[in-house]
Amino acid sequence: MKNYIINSCFLSLALMLMSATAFTLAGCEEKEKVLDIETPNGELEIERDKSDGDIGVDLKKKE
Repeated sequence: MKNYIINSCFLSLALMLMSATAFTLAGCEEKEKVLDIETPNGELEIERDKSDGDIGVDLKKKE
């Protein structure tokens, strides 16, 4: 009985560790902030993806 409990705990811990590793590696996007400007009227942010060099521009206007 005691070995069954130890094995169950070990398998549960291994499953949680594998799940956490998979979730951590799945959503990683390496982006570099090129420019970040904040003004009274809004905000401009330019980011570059380190893996393929793709550039993203995000403009947020304050109302």
